[in-house]
Amino acid sequence: MTPGDVHTARSRDAVRILFVLDRAGKPAGRGAPEGCVKILEAEKRLQALDFWVRNPDYLAHEYLECYDQSGRRDANLLATAAEIMSGNEPELRRLGMLRFMFGAFEAVDTAVARLALHGLVEVQRKFSADGRKVKQTDYLLLAAGQVAADQLAAQPPLDWYARRASLAAQIAGNLNGNQLKQRQYGVPEYGGQRWGRVIPPIDAKVRERLAALGVVE
Repeated sequence: MTPGDVHTARSRDAVRILFVLDRAGKPAGRGAPEGCVKILEAEKRLQALDFWVRNPDYLAHEYLECYDQSGRRDANLLATAAEIMSGNEPELRRLGMLRFMFGAFEAVDTAVARLALHGLVEVQRKFSADGRKVKQTDYLLLAAGQVAADQLAAQPPLDWYARRASLAAQIAGNLNGNQLKQRQYGVPEYGGQRWGRVIPPIDAKVRERLAALGVVE
């Protein structure tokens, strides 16, 4: 990988994380730091959301699961799954993640640091009573970050990340990181993968489900 490739990848990661914080963060409440507009609580939740943006086939799988749970009455869920799987998006956009102790993981420190450097986000850590251990890391989207996210969302091809972050946030709802990880473990290819190995794609499996439902790509 050339220095230019590394720069592009790091910039892409920062933009993707910015959109996740924007679309999945909850409005800042009383007591939030000045300038904070949204908060995404816990790195585990951020990692789970990022996994769905990076792996469109797994995101489409979740929409199909919700479609089945609706009694197959919500056609919008099926249409969204089909849209995600249209063309070569799953293969083109997929960014694999390794399976570790707490599921899919890739350090977000560098991406977050780039955003923080430009005054777009802040990181807030909560420590144990003795102050020796970080209990939770929260990510704060600042007003400047909101403006940047809005501007970037209007620029192709970056708008794709904004749309997919919105879809991931919709699936996640108000579930916390542990709940989202348990949901992802429910997919055999994810939950059964050995630690330290890349979580395999499920695009063929998802397309088979769509075909069985009469969705023609």
